[in-house]
Amino acid sequence: MTVDVTYDVGSRVEPAGKTGFAHLFEHLMFEGSENIGKGEHFRLVAEAGGSMNGTTSEDRTNYFETLPAECLDLGLFLESDRMRALVLTQEKLDNQREAVKEEKRMRVDNQPYAASFEAADDLAYDAFPYKHPVIGSMDDLGAASLDDARDFYRRYYAPGNALLAVVGDVDPGDAFRRVKIAFEEVPARETPPHFAFEEPAPTGERRLEVTDKHAAMPALHVNFKVKERRHPDFFALAVVERILGAGESGRLWRRLVKDESLALSLSVSLDERRGPSLFRVFALARPGVTLERLEAEILLDLERFAADGPTPREMERIRRMILASAVRATQTTHAIAFLLSEYGLYDGDPGLFPRDVEAVLALDAATVREAAARLLVAARRSVVTVVPQESREAA
Repeated sequence: MTVDVTYDVGSRVEPAGKTGFAHLFEHLMFEGSENIGKGEHFRLVAEAGGSMNGTTSEDRTNYFETLPAECLDLGLFLESDRMRALVLTQEKLDNQREAVKEEKRMRVDNQPYAASFEAADDLAYDAFPYKHPVIGSMDDLGAASLDDARDFYRRYYAPGNALLAVVGDVDPGDAFRRVKIAFEEVPARETPPHFAFEEPAPTGERRLEVTDKHAAMPALHVNFKVKERRHPDFFALAVVERILGAGESGRLWRRLVKDESLALSLSVSLDERRGPSLFRVFALARPGVTLERLEAEILLDLERFAADGPTPREMERIRRMILASAVRATQTTHAIAFLLSEYGLYDGDPGLFPRDVEAVLALDAATVREAAARLLVAARRSVVTVVPQESREAA
C-alpha cells in the first residue's frame, strides 16, 4: 500500500535569485514536524516494514510511503502532520542547505558531463522556469533565509496545492474516512495562483561549447525543443524516441555505436515537461572521431527518418515495447500512485494513463514521420559540444 502526496511546486515556479527551494524542501520536509521529531519519520516507516522517499522535478514535488496495508493510518498521519505544522528552524535550514550543496558537488560539479546537461537546458530555453536546474545554484542556496523558507512553505505546501493518492489493498470508503480524519485538522491556506509562463517559439539553431575537467572523451548534445506532454506530437515523438534509441534495436544506436563504431555510447530520450519538452540525443565520440563527424551522422539519420518514417516492422516492435512499458508502470502500488498523482495534478483526471497508452498505440507510421519532420528541425535545435579539459589544454 502506498500513500503519495504530490505538491504543485517544482523548480519552474522559482524566480531568479531563489532557485533550489523546491528541492531544498524535499530535504526539509523530513526534518520533523509538530508531532514527529527529527529522524522519526524514517524510523517509524522502517519499523513498520516500509520504505519512503521524496522526489523533485521541474514540475512537481512528491512524498510517499509504501507500507503494509494495516499501516495506512501511519502514512496518513506522517503526511498530514508535516503538511499542517512543519517545524522550520535556522539550524535545520543550515544543515539541509549544506546537504544540498554537497549533493550538488557530488552529482553535478564533480561528475563527468553532468554540468553540460544543465548548460544544454539553459541553451534550449528562453524563459527562466526551465532554464535553471532543479538543484539550484550555490549562491541562491547560500542566500536563502529562514523567512524565505517559511514563506515558501506557507505558499506552496497548502492542502489546496496538493493531491493525495492511496493505492493498495484498502477499501475505498474506509480509506476516504481515514484520510478525512487525518487531514481535517490541516487548516486551509491560500493557494498560489495557477503558474503559467510563455516560452518563446524557437527561431534558429543555437550552439555552445563546454569544457569539462572531469570528462575523458568528447561528447555531444543534440536537443530539440518540442511540444508539451500529452500533445499529439509528443505522443508521436515517444515512438520516434524508441525507434531511434531503444538499446541495440534502436536505429540510431545500432548504426553509430554497433555497426560503424562512431560513438562509444548514445542515448535518445524525450524529456517530458508540462511546458515545452526536449527531445535529446547524447553521444560520446570514439577516439579518432570528431564531434563534427558525429553530429553530421546523427543529423543524417534524423533527416532520413523525417523523410522515410518508420517501417511496419519497427511500428509493430514499438507497440509491443509500449505495452510492456505500460505493464511495468503499473506493477507496484508505488508506480500506480505516481501515475495517479501526476495525471490528477496536471490534468485533473487521474485515470488518463490508459487512454494515453491507447493514443500512442493507435498512431500510424505517417503520423509519426510527419511529427518528426515538423519538430526535429534546425530551427528547434540546440547543440552543445563537450571538450575534455585535458584535450583543450593540449590543443
